Order: sequence, then structure tokens, then C-alpha cells
Amino acid sequence: MGLRLKQIRLKNWKCYREQIVRFNLNTDKNIWIVFGQNGYGKTSLLEAIIWCLYGNEGVLTKKLLDYFNRIALKKRKQLELSVQLNFEENGKNYFISREATWSLRGTTPNVVIGEPTFYEDGTQRKNPREYIDSLLPKSCKEFFFFDGVEIQRYAQLTQTDETRNAIEQILGIPELKNLRDDADKALHQIEKDLNKASVANQDLKQKTDRLEKLQEEIELTTGQLQIAKKSLTEAIKIYEDCQERARQIEDLHDKLQAIDKKEQEKRYIERNLENAEKEVESALRKVSIPLMREFIQEVYDDLQRKNIKKTGLSVSLKQLRDLLNSDRCLCGRCMDDQSRDYIRQQLEELKNVGNLTQEIIEHDELRNQLSGLLQDRPLDLDGILLKRDRIRDDLDELKQSIANLKQDTNGLKRSEVEETWRRVGAEEKNVEAIGERINRLSREIEQKKQEADRLRREIETLAGRDRETATLVKQVRLAEGLRDAANELIEWYIDDRKQTIENHTFDLHRQVTNKPDEYRGVAIAPNYTLRVKTVTGEALNPEILSAGEKEALAFAFITGLNLASETAAPLIMDTPFGHLDMQHQKNIINALPNIPSQVIVLATNRDLPDYLLHELRPHVAEILNISRDATEDMSIVEVRE
Repeated sequence: MGLRLKQIRLKNWKCYREQIVRFNLNTDKNIWIVFGQNGYGKTSLLEAIIWCLYGNEGVLTKKLLDYFNRIALKKRKQLELSVQLNFEENGKNYFISREATWSLRGTTPNVVIGEPTFYEDGTQRKNPREYIDSLLPKSCKEFFFFDGVEIQRYAQLTQTDETRNAIEQILGIPELKNLRDDADKALHQIEKDLNKASVANQDLKQKTDRLEKLQEEIELTTGQLQIAKKSLTEAIKIYEDCQERARQIEDLHDKLQAIDKKEQEKRYIERNLENAEKEVESALRKVSIPLMREFIQEVYDDLQRKNIKKTGLSVSLKQLRDLLNSDRCLCGRCMDDQSRDYIRQQLEELKNVGNLTQEIIEHDELRNQLSGLLQDRPLDLDGILLKRDRIRDDLDELKQSIANLKQDTNGLKRSEVEETWRRVGAEEKNVEAIGERINRLSREIEQKKQEADRLRREIETLAGRDRETATLVKQVRLAEGLRDAANELIEWYIDDRKQTIENHTFDLHRQVTNKPDEYRGVAIAPNYTLRVKTVTGEALNPEILSAGEKEALAFAFITGLNLASETAAPLIMDTPFGHLDMQHQKNIINALPNIPSQVIVLATNRDLPDYLLHELRPHVAEILNISRDATEDMSIVEVRE
């Protein structure tokens, strides 16, 4: 199982006064769980391990004042803090310890930190930092001891140089590079010796000088090639980022065009609403007429009756006046004085009726107007109001749609679309230019190497006439072969390890992701950045994944890296699942037993609820529990089961 943590001894470290935490390694199970509520000291255990191993690199010295036990400080003017770790690997025992002393200088607290000690099977080793770094490299600590909340950053697109170096150190690549560098140094030294030895032979001297200069040119050009390759990697990243931004902006540009269309539609609907409002206003003015229809009919009928009566009266007046001046009545009888007196009496009464003709005309006009109102179609006020309300609803819905689109495109200028695509084109040309430069430098190096090989053959022929130079030429040939073999070995090993990491990472990623059917692989670039291959052949940028998917990918990468290293180190996980959803948590729980190293999980009951613990329990070696002694401000770690 590789290197395993057997014991932690703490003295006056934060909430631990005198505490020994033991992990029983007499088991074939690989998981230990340390339960504790928030504030009980889970993270303090992880910090103690990191500080003991890496000192100021783990916990800053200026912060260490806060790491001495608070209660113990009250009782003493000087206090010693210490952490001791016991690791076991293949029968070997390693004890690593570090101490710090707190004291008062007048009223000013002061902390003095001692150097770590390193014991291997009871034997103290000098240069303890080198031994610690060979056991658990400082640059790789984030891959052994990590906080689940921060695990996402391992899936970030751009890894730092420090992270890349740490990954290579885990894989053992620096040792191979050191071998190549040693061979290169030896080659240069032998070539210098050969140059000195060939002074007597002018022809040989010229060729060795030319070879030395050629070697310098090859090194210079090779350096330029490496810089160009690094620039190409960065340029490709910038180009891909620009493409991604362009795709996003293109989507936003489509939304801008949609806004324009909707604004035009809004103006059309606003005009319709204005017309509908006018129609409603007109209808409201007429709405009383249908309600007064019966009354209008009554007035109309009354006017008609009165007109008939007054028309009759008008006719009667004319007839009476004619009779008064006539000798005979309408019936043919002679008019006498009594009849004329009666007619005069009737005419006197009819004088009060007034101008019947004018009144009849006015009544006829009013009656005609009322007749027109009675003949109008019934007004559909409900329909008119409903039509207006529908137009209002359509306008409100359209305004909301426009507001949503404007929110999506907030801050985007229309000119930015063209500028982004212009930049995409420029970056594409930059990638092509760097690629051409790499090809040109590669051709130059190849030509110089061919010339160098020709010079070496000529030098070998000339030097063969002298025993010393002949020996040096053979040594040059051997050193060159060793350097070239080291380069080939490095390239092969990096490709092999990279492929191994990809395979392990993908296998684990399929176990922990919620979308196993959507992915077909994990691609790792030469700088160890990640891409997720989809079933459609697309390589996804991890930055576009959800938080849960990022954590799942990062967990798979860390575990795959551990598997590929073939020197499994313990994994100590604080708050192991970060903000993962329940399904991701379950997936990772099921993957933990497959990790070929010791796994120590520092968790709360919320991090590891009963249903998850039940699934994990068959693979758990021990469960420890952190409890509190409130009176002493002290935490205690005990085996629960």
C-alpha cells in the first residue's frame, strides 16, 4: 500500500494538550475516518501534519503564535509545542518531529522554531529536509493533503509551473532529467578536454572548435525551440479562449439581433394598443345608449303621438277659420250666429297652442335622430375591452422578454463582436506563425546536428592517429549516446506516464461523474492541464463544468496521479466532499476503496451521513472520534470502533 501514517503525537498544538492519535495498520483495509464537529480540531490535525513536514511552508511562522494551546499559555511564561509523525513503508519506520518554543520578551511574545528531525529505523539522518522531501515532496503536498472545498482548483485549465513541477516530481521525471543533464555536462567537459588535446593538430583543432561552436548554437537554438513550444502552448490556450469567448459572444450577438426584432415588434404592438385605447374610449362614450334604449323608444313614440296630434290641430285651425268666413257648414247647413260663436270660442282656445308648424318640424328632426340611435347595432363592450387587454398582455410579455435578453447581454457592445472575431483571427495567425517558427528551428537544429555528426566523424578520423585524442573521442561518443538515450527515455517515460494518468483518471472519472454516458475519455496536455472528451469528440474546458463535475474530475485526476506514480502516499482529506451533491458524494465514496493508498477522512456527520457510512463501512479500518473537554479547552481523539 506504500507509505502510511501510523501515529501522530501532539503537544500543546492548538486544542490538543497531550494527544497521541494511532492508526492501526494491521489490516488490509485502506480507509480511516476521524469524526468531529466543526471547531473540534479536524483541520488542526491536518495543519499539524503539514507543519511538521514543511514548517513555514505549511503554517506561516507569524501565524504560529495562535497555534499554542490557549489554556497552557495562561499557566506558563514559556511553552513548548511539538508534533511528531510516524510513517511506515515496506517494513521501514520513519519518525519526523518538529518543535517550537513560545516565550515572552518583556511583554512581547516570541516564537522560536527548531529544525525538524528525521529518524529512519532509529537512525537519525542529517539533512532532514532532504529526507522529508524525498519521502513526501514539499511541492506535491497539495496532492496528499487537501481540503475538499478547494479540490476544484486541480481541474482548472491552467496549472502553475509549481504544480507542473510537483506532478513531474511525483512521477519521478526529475531523476531522469538529472541523468540527462549529467550526461550533457560530461559531454561538454570531454569536448573541452578534446579541444585542449588537439592543439598540436591544427586541422583537428579547427574542427573541434567548429564542433564546440556548433554545439553552442544547437543549445541556443534548442532553447529557442523550447521557448517557442511553450509560447505555442500559451498561444493555443489564448486562441481557444478567444474562440470560446467568440462563441459566447456570437450567442449574445444573436440575442442582440433578437432584441432589435422584438423592439420593432414592440413599437407595432404599442401602436395597436393606442388604437385599442381609442376604441375603448369611444365605446365608453356610447355605452349609455344601449342601456337607455327603452327610454329612447318611449320618447320616440311620445314625439310621434304628439306630432300626429299637433298635425291634426293645425288642420283643425285652418278648417275652423275657413268655416268662420263661410256661409255654410261642412255638412251643408247654413251657418248661424250660435255656430259662429262656438267656432270663435274654439279658435280662442287654439291660440295657446302656438306655432304648430315649427314645433312639428323640430319634433320630426329629434324623432329622426332618436330613430337613428335605435337602429345602431348593439355595442360589444366586453369584446372591445378583451381585445385591448390581450394587446396589453402581449406588450408586457414582449417587454419582459426584451428585459431578459438585455440582462443576458449586459455590458456587451455590438462592436465587441467584430473585435472578438478579429482577435480570433489574429490569434490563429499567431499560432500559425509560432508553429512555422518551431518548424524552422527544428530544421535548423536537425541541419546543425547533421553537420555536428559529420564533424565528429572527421574528428574521429583525425583523432584516431593519437592515442589520447582517440580515447577522448570514444568518451565523447559514449557521452552523446548516454545523453541521447536519456532524452529518448524522458520522452518515452513522460508519454507513458501521461497515458497511464489518462487511463486511470478516466476509469475513476466514469465512476464518480453523474454523466458517465456523456464522456469518452480524459485528455492531459503536456503541461498537465485537463480536457474532458465527450461522445461527440469535443474536448471540454473544465471551467465550463458545474462545481460538482469539477470536483469529480479533480478527485479522479488526483487519484489517477497517485496510481500512476507507483509510490502511493497517504491521502488525508479534510471536508472531503466540499459542496458535492448527494449522487457525487455516493460516487466518490464507492471509489475510495479502489485507491491503492491509505485514505484518512476528516469529516463531520453531515459530511458523511449514516447512509454513506453504511456503504463505506466494509472498507473502513477504524473510526476515530474527536470529543471536547470544555473545562480545559481541550480536544481528545479516541477510537470509536
